[in-house]
Amino acid sequence: MNRQVHQPCNINVLPVEILSYIFTLATHGSSSTSNDFKQRYEVPVSPESVTMPTVLASVHRHWRNIALSTLTLWSSLVMSLEQVVRVKAEPDANDKRARTTFLDVQRLAAHIARSRNSSVDILIDTRDPEWDFDDDGEECPTHNTTSFPFATFIPQILDILFPQMYRWRSLTILSDTWSPLRIALERLSIPTLTVGTGAPRLETLMLMRCNEFLGHSDTFSPRSHLKFDGIPFAALMCAPHHDLPAQSRPLPKLRNITLVGVHLNWTHFSHYTLGAAPDQSLSRVSDCIQSLELSQHCHEVRPTFEEFSGILKACPLLRKLVLRVSGPRFDEGVQRSDRPVSLPLLEELHLGYTSVDDAAMLLSHIHAPNLVALSIEDANHIASPEDEDSGPLLTYCATGLLDSCDGPYSYPAASKDSIVRTVKPPFPQLERLSLNSVTACMIPFSLLMAAIPKLRHLSICRTPSALTALLPIRTPFADACIRTTPCSALESIEVFCAEEQTKHVLDFVLREREQGGALHVCNVDIYLEVCSADVGEENGGYNILEDDAVGNQTNGYREWMSDEEDPFAPGGVFNDPDFDEAYHFLS
Repeated sequence: MNRQVHQPCNINVLPVEILSYIFTLATHGSSSTSNDFKQRYEVPVSPESVTMPTVLASVHRHWRNIALSTLTLWSSLVMSLEQVVRVKAEPDANDKRARTTFLDVQRLAAHIARSRNSSVDILIDTRDPEWDFDDDGEECPTHNTTSFPFATFIPQILDILFPQMYRWRSLTILSDTWSPLRIALERLSIPTLTVGTGAPRLETLMLMRCNEFLGHSDTFSPRSHLKFDGIPFAALMCAPHHDLPAQSRPLPKLRNITLVGVHLNWTHFSHYTLGAAPDQSLSRVSDCIQSLELSQHCHEVRPTFEEFSGILKACPLLRKLVLRVSGPRFDEGVQRSDRPVSLPLLEELHLGYTSVDDAAMLLSHIHAPNLVALSIEDANHIASPEDEDSGPLLTYCATGLLDSCDGPYSYPAASKDSIVRTVKPPFPQLERLSLNSVTACMIPFSLLMAAIPKLRHLSICRTPSALTALLPIRTPFADACIRTTPCSALESIEVFCAEEQTKHVLDFVLREREQGGALHVCNVDIYLEVCSADVGEENGGYNILEDDAVGNQTNGYREWMSDEEDPFAPGGVFNDPDFDEAYHFLS
């Protein structure tokens, strides 16, 4: 009689420590909040992976023992609409209004118990996939609490979480509408609700109203909840009071703050929440906010220029700053300051603007000489009747001058290079540049490219004029002409475009740069886009249609016939007047 010998599964012979580490990696994977937000935001907790510990513990006894003994495996505390349970009030009740709703906290309680004293990441996700952007029920006169039932559960959730506040490592609250966020802010701003040391382990604070249309309005909605006068997040800071001076780092480990569509009392935010005294020397600052994002704020609730300056001054060690359809209100009378806010450690700046003048003025109030990555995006509403001329903003990024932004761009060819030589560019260390939907004539683009010689990575989305700005420049010097190539250290180019012709323009630009002595651009990625109507889809927008990686090809993606005149040379068959005029100007 043959006996089958069952060999143990290879994974089960691994040491417990390695298997525990594998379990942790499978559980804690970061996830973007939504495809609709273009993967712009990442939350510290992945809702899909919260169930992973239970799945792993259900395989067999050995895995269950390891899962239960790995405390960090249970450190994600997530509440979402999936935990809202609706049941009939009576067994034979057919009317939906006769149903009752309650919150299932069984999984939350299990994770709290099994994580013991380890640090926890909290995600409260109140977004509804069926919510209609055009019908915000909280603003309707007939609105009732049953329309947004999750808002009524926010106090219950926070009451369960408050006793664990000393373990909070991150707090993320996501919502489509204002009601859940308002209730959460009110509860988090009442210091008497908590007793103890506050949240000394808190590193990340993220509150997001996930509606990208908010910042394009002049007024806040709903009007009844416009003002928020409390001390923001007082419950996390051991009960600060108005009659006390600003505390020294009330949240000592807080490094990342994201406020999207969420406004506060900005003076109290900088004075109490951030807690750094104005004009404090960097030598006395041991820890501070390193990443700050303010996005999607309508004009009415944005901080004033003084309030915004106070926020930046309270973050002297800031490394990343994101301002998208937000930032300060430049009321009448605000002028450029001779003493901009110094952010010597700032490395990344993402600026999405709806007003070019305000964006240029904003940059003039920030001194960031060590900036490495700059992202500029025209964030005007897609239905805007006209493209905004971003020339003044590009000119400031190139020259550091606001005066040169006035009037038409009519500089003679010889003067442009002299401008760059005589002024001091505000971002001399820039290595990565991203331009999204930036519209301007070619001269500001040329000034910018000539002012950032250390640029290594360039990303362009619907910004065609930026490519021709990379062409070599011939400038008169004595009795000869010197040919210089902008961005001579360029290593990679990423282009998102909607026109097939862009591929040929890029090919021409790269060949001209190499003939001018520039190094070969190693990595070139082109993403051709077409309107979704052309591919049979019903929704609007664009989709990636083709991805051409041509940087590693010896001859590029197209070679012109040797007996054929280059159609993109001046006077070629395409003979684009704007292109030819720009090329003659540069050459």
